[in-house]
Amino acid sequence: MKTFIKVITLTLSIAISGGALKAAQFEKSRLKADNSYLDASKETPTVVYENNVVYEHGQMIIRADKLTKQGEDAGTIIAEGSPVKVHYVDDLGETTDIEAPSISYEQKTGELAAKGDIIIVQTSQQDQLTLKGNQLKANQRITNGFSFILNGNPTQFILKQPNQREITAVADTLRSNGKDRKTQLVGSVKLSQGSTNTTAALLTYDGATKRISADQSADGSQQVVTEFFWQEEPSDEKTETESALEESQDESVETTDEDKQ
Repeated sequence: MKTFIKVITLTLSIAISGGALKAAQFEKSRLKADNSYLDASKETPTVVYENNVVYEHGQMIIRADKLTKQGEDAGTIIAEGSPVKVHYVDDLGETTDIEAPSISYEQKTGELAAKGDIIIVQTSQQDQLTLKGNQLKANQRITNGFSFILNGNPTQFILKQPNQREITAVADTLRSNGKDRKTQLVGSVKLSQGSTNTTAALLTYDGATKRISADQSADGSQQVVTEFFWQEEPSDEKTETESALEESQDESVETTDEDKQ
């Protein structure tokens, strides 16, 4: 039997390690929805929230069509939507936005996972980084920022900066450390910007310095290779080299004519 209720839920959890209270540290999460119900058929206490669901925990907000909370207090939540939207703001005011068909989140550990068509957009005052993949494992820490590993076939990297050409790259795996503000592309990396293409085993984007660096593989089997492409435009003006060659040819012809005479 299902009991229908319409509530706003406030969950408090105490940080405990080894059975001892460490520092009277409390974390809270808040859930809002148009309606919800308790699924009494489950062995684990389960509450389902539907329609305009908003979940808040620290600096993270999850918006979904449906959210299932399993376990008492700080349990597991599973969000579903078209898509589910996650919004996170770090201490510097930079944002991370994630879209995915479904997301699971462990409230105690901060572990977040998603599968399907995943889009991550990280925005700062100076640039916007868009990442695309199909399998995500992340960790949202209140103090250490938002870090994650994204896999895809391949994983896509798109960087937009003021007064710069767009940079695009693909790789097997992408890693991001929220605390250090570094994003790494690992395995079969291919980067393009305008007419320049680079291949490497590892590529690192430093969000603090705005620098991109490339490295070869550990065994040296895949070196860093950069190719430049450009298209020559026809010109009526002759280069210095072409003019010098013509003058040299004319002098040779004059010398030959004098010898004949």
